[in-house]
Amino acid sequence: MTEPVTPPRLRLLGPAELGSPATPVGSPRESVVLAVLALDANREVGADRLVDALWGEQPPATARSQVQICVSALRRRLRDAGGFATITTRAPGYRLDVAAGDLDLTRFAELAVRARTDDDACEAALALWRGPAFAGLDSEALTRAATRLAERRLDLVEQRVRARLERGDDVLPELTALVDEHPLRENLHLLLMRALHRGGRRADALTAFRRARDVLVDELGVEPGPELRDLQAAILAGERPAVRDVVAPPVPRQLPAPATNFTGRDAALRAISARLCGPADPQTPFAVRVVGISGAGGVGKSALAVRAAHELAAQFPDGQLYADLHDDSAEDSTTWSARVLGSFLRALGMAEELLPRDPRERAELYRTRLADRRVLVVLDGVRREADVLPLLPGSAGCAVLTTSRARLTGLPGAAGVQLDVLEEDVALRLLATFVGDDRLRAEPEAAEALVAACDRLPLALSIAGAKLASRDHWALGDLLDRLTDEKRRLDELSFRGVQLRSTIALSYHGLSEPARSLFRRMATPQHLDLPHWAPGALLDLPHVTAEDALAELLEANLIADGAPPSALSRRWRFHDLVRVFATERASAEDSVAEHAAALRRLGSGWLGLAAQAQRPEFGDRLDLRGTAPRREPPPSATAAVRRAPLQWVDEERFALVTAVREAAAAEWDDLCWELAVTAAALFEIRGYFDDWREVAQLAITSADRAGDPVGAAAARYSLGALLVHQGRPGDAARHLEPALAGFRAAGIGHGVGATLRQLATVRRLNGDLAAARACATEALPLLHAAGDRSGEAHARSELARLDLDARALGDAAGQVAEALRLAREAGASRTEAQIRYRSADVELAAGHVAAAGVAVDRVLEIASGLGDRIGVGYALFGQGRVAVAAGDAATATARFTEAVTVAGVTGDRHLQARAHRRLGELAGDAGTAAEHARRAELLLADVAQHASGGR
Repeated sequence: MTEPVTPPRLRLLGPAELGSPATPVGSPRESVVLAVLALDANREVGADRLVDALWGEQPPATARSQVQICVSALRRRLRDAGGFATITTRAPGYRLDVAAGDLDLTRFAELAVRARTDDDACEAALALWRGPAFAGLDSEALTRAATRLAERRLDLVEQRVRARLERGDDVLPELTALVDEHPLRENLHLLLMRALHRGGRRADALTAFRRARDVLVDELGVEPGPELRDLQAAILAGERPAVRDVVAPPVPRQLPAPATNFTGRDAALRAISARLCGPADPQTPFAVRVVGISGAGGVGKSALAVRAAHELAAQFPDGQLYADLHDDSAEDSTTWSARVLGSFLRALGMAEELLPRDPRERAELYRTRLADRRVLVVLDGVRREADVLPLLPGSAGCAVLTTSRARLTGLPGAAGVQLDVLEEDVALRLLATFVGDDRLRAEPEAAEALVAACDRLPLALSIAGAKLASRDHWALGDLLDRLTDEKRRLDELSFRGVQLRSTIALSYHGLSEPARSLFRRMATPQHLDLPHWAPGALLDLPHVTAEDALAELLEANLIADGAPPSALSRRWRFHDLVRVFATERASAEDSVAEHAAALRRLGSGWLGLAAQAQRPEFGDRLDLRGTAPRREPPPSATAAVRRAPLQWVDEERFALVTAVREAAAAEWDDLCWELAVTAAALFEIRGYFDDWREVAQLAITSADRAGDPVGAAAARYSLGALLVHQGRPGDAARHLEPALAGFRAAGIGHGVGATLRQLATVRRLNGDLAAARACATEALPLLHAAGDRSGEAHARSELARLDLDARALGDAAGQVAEALRLAREAGASRTEAQIRYRSADVELAAGHVAAAGVAVDRVLEIASGLGDRIGVGYALFGQGRVAVAAGDAATATARFTEAVTVAGVTGDRHLQARAHRRLGELAGDAGTAAEHARRAELLLADVAQHASGGR
């Protein structure tokens, strides 16, 4: 057959050219637009696709206008070239209308189909190429298309060589050059061996096999396929292949070359092999074996699938089919599956003209062709289960390996392999494959930090490694400096058309609008992980509705479960690089007001739960409410908090502090002081004194700024109570006295009573015993009227201490007895423990050492049961005092030492100092005594330094 000699007038298989004689298309940007339109000639192409091809994920605001300018320029150029093609505007984009003979892309596709049975068509198709497709055009979309075209061209080159070999032509020079250019292509090695063998060069053919094996093992870590091994065996046996063996079409070997830098994933490879090649399940002996690899974008799913397929190729001697589906999101499911089925059927030897048009008939014919064969089908980039079903073989001899971002849980009989980021040592090994071990050893700390900045994500590490490998004058630290800037991190993780941002964006744009909104808003809080109830607050939707959006993010592997197994409830977190992308999208797509509203709702949720965590048995609490809303948490969250409130505090303390900081920064003053005061009551029980101090100081600033006298009084009361606990009466008074004035002015009797009770301790510590008694006495009726039995018990405990100082032991005992009654009436176990500690003081003063011991033992029992670590420390200190009174120095030393340890864990430096002083008094030598005294002074100085921040 003679092909027409008139060349196409629009040529893209090489540098972009127009007309005859050839002229350049125009600017690079115009060439990109024309090339994208030409890829879908005579069909509509959306403007968004053109924008993406030109600028990727960061188009300028004028992108669409610039596309229109390019289209206008192209229309002029096409008119000047004779008007053989036109560009029309077709919503939502444009359409290039051009005859098949005038576009080399279309003519190549048509000739390639005919080339299966027509050698002249094969030659004509190859003659259209003038260089790499779209040469010189910088566009990720065009790079992907060029790769596919180059692969099809190479298929035709192989076909031409095979045909010439059949005719007896000398193809050795061409085959040798092709093998050198494409050393990982097994079919070329096979043809070279056959050509050498047919030429009587048996030794050279065996040498060619050894070279092929060396390349495949060294570069890919796989052995040659069965055809190469069979030919080697035949040559060694002295056989001469028949001509028909030389020209017989090979079984489909469509797998792309494995990544040369593939590292780790040993467990996943073993799991895939066991599922696809292990013993059949006796319950389902005829089922096709399916493995679905899922994971976040860039985690290495495709690399793992291709690697596994190459390793298992020998187990599927009838071939391996492969389809890259990442770019098919615009097609409907029927079109998508029909196209892939057509490709597979052609690879299995069916002529184009015999392919049925009906997708169902194609699926039936596909299953028929695979019956009684062992073929591995790899589907890379599946979107949903329904897309896979038409492509499943019907016989148990075949197997299917899929990759997808979402877990394909609805695929019958499929085994799942979920990929996460790499372990640190594996990530370092991957980086070393690009830059070498020497560079990593030269900068070990920078290497570890670089791995962390890349989130241990294989794609990010590969981009970073390739960038470093191409810039050997860079130190690892140079790239690390660039990645440290969060605003530039995704920009830096881009190299020669490969972008991490695009990979994440593919998952993001596949979400529903509620899920995209949740994705953006989850990046708003400063806290790195969020509890299970947060989506409802961020979206202002019922919890159940928000969970649907959350499920989409989980299925797309855009978020992960960040909670340890022992946690009260599940928590959700981003990987760092995904969080950077989410922050970018939030800034681009949401208003500042939307961000603020979501964050305030989240803070209101924290306030609601912190209030739920308060328990009567915790004792003393000043319950004040301002105007801040308290978002109703879902029942599951409330139940978890009520079941284990102190564990909840331990798990959420950083989130609570962060919420107070965010409220203060946003000037939500009511939310700031209410959340701070509520949380501080919980921080006290667990000994989180630094957190208590920080939130109280933020609350004071916010309340003062807002001119809120109640908030200011409550916040100053909270900080004053902390300073009382730390033994800093002077500093405490500076906050408690204005708090008292604020509560009096606002007419809040409970606040007045609670503050007077704290001031009673302050006055006593300052030596003004009369003023202390007056404060405690005035506090009693106010606390009683407020129904605060726990606070009333504390006021009587303070009076008991004053009676002790006055040596009025009977009065002290009476006050303690009444305080114990009030604590038990309130159900305030913690307050009861504190009163019993006071009763031990009374018993020791009366010389009743055994009774004092019973009292402090009970304190330890109650505190341990509540999880009150502060109380445990004081109970141990009290047991030490009892042991001193009993003359048991060894036991006293042991208990004071334990108290030092517990107080160190809780951060109670004041108790540590007191215990060190006691240990100094018990020390057997002057040096040890001096050391304990020195430590006590340092601890008290530290307390004073921290306390000064609250003045």
